[in-house]
Amino acid sequence: MTRPNTPDRINDDGTRTITTKRACNGCSQLLGDITDAEMALAVAGQSLPDVRRECPTCAPTAPEPECRPMRIVAGDATCLALKCDHELTTGEYCGEVAEQVICGTHSEITNGSEIVHAEPWPCKHSKAVTA
Repeated sequence: MTRPNTPDRINDDGTRTITTKRACNGCSQLLGDITDAEMALAVAGQSLPDVRRECPTCAPTAPEPECRPMRIVAGDATCLALKCDHELTTGEYCGEVAEQVICGTHSEITNGSEIVHAEPWPCKHSKAVTA
């Protein structure tokens, strides 16, 4: 995966807009922009996934990253956006939305937080993070 690397921007009023960067867990080399999923983990106070396999220096010797459970809500897009015509049954979502646990390490999630492929939990790829 090649990360985008958004340059700093000087705004018309002289202020600077920056995009948070992600560094390699092994050598601290900047790899590009942080993903939405990584930012959500950081805001929640959770550890970020190991990205040494993305690093040109560390990738050849980097271990397979540990599988990490990720709790998600899944369902029709209109239900997730709370724009459906179903009755609310539990909390803020209708009965068409379900909570699931997937492997956050091996699922494919876009920078817009859309889950393109959800790898089931427990994951079969590698050992799970121990509690």
